[in-house]
Amino acid sequence: MSSLVEVKGVGKVYPGGAKIAALAGIDLTIARGEFTALAGPSGSGKSTLLNLIGTLDRPSEGTIAYEGRVVSSLDAETLSDFRLRALGFVFQAYNLIPVLTAVENVEYPLVLQGVPARTRRAFALEALDWVCLSEYAERRPDLLSGGQQQRVAVARAIVARPSLVLADEPTANLDSKTGAQLLDLMESLNQEHGITLLFSSHDGAVLERARRVVRLQDGRLKSDEARPR
Repeated sequence: MSSLVEVKGVGKVYPGGAKIAALAGIDLTIARGEFTALAGPSGSGKSTLLNLIGTLDRPSEGTIAYEGRVVSSLDAETLSDFRLRALGFVFQAYNLIPVLTAVENVEYPLVLQGVPARTRRAFALEALDWVCLSEYAERRPDLLSGGQQQRVAVARAIVARPSLVLADEPTANLDSKTGAQLLDLMESLNQEHGITLLFSSHDGAVLERARRVVRLQDGRLKSDEARPR
């Protein structure tokens, strides 16, 4: 598999009276097509690293590159455009727009990209079909279960065909059965559609599903375990 993301010597220090080093000396490569988990207890730095790779925050030191292009030093406008077109995000709180239907929520990233209405609607319906929610396309979030809302969020994350989808504790607000169904979906998207997924979790049941587990402790890389398919 070809390299997609390269993290080199990355550290993150938060300012304040006593500066807090959330990450230090992180070297990590994510290949295209991986299904990888960032693991570690609360405060280990996994969410910070996910945010840095997702360009939602900037490292204090080191570089982050996508396919050889260093993105960690891009200006805010260029970085925003890169994020919109190259990355997909699945948030714990779903972050769906309550006044929009499921299909309208899914096509929203394409609206921001200026994709014509007919094309974006077709892409959104296809993404909903991938997550098995076609029949709920016209429902608003308040008429969907938590698991269904999370699936809509996944469809929104993949609708623009991003290079990488990132998910921070994607099963945290779901019961064990619904969480397992979400992981089944993520595995299917990875294996059948070749979508590269990077997610964080401290749940052992979730981590067992990953093909690679990168463990963090006290802001440093503790271990990196690849698992056979």
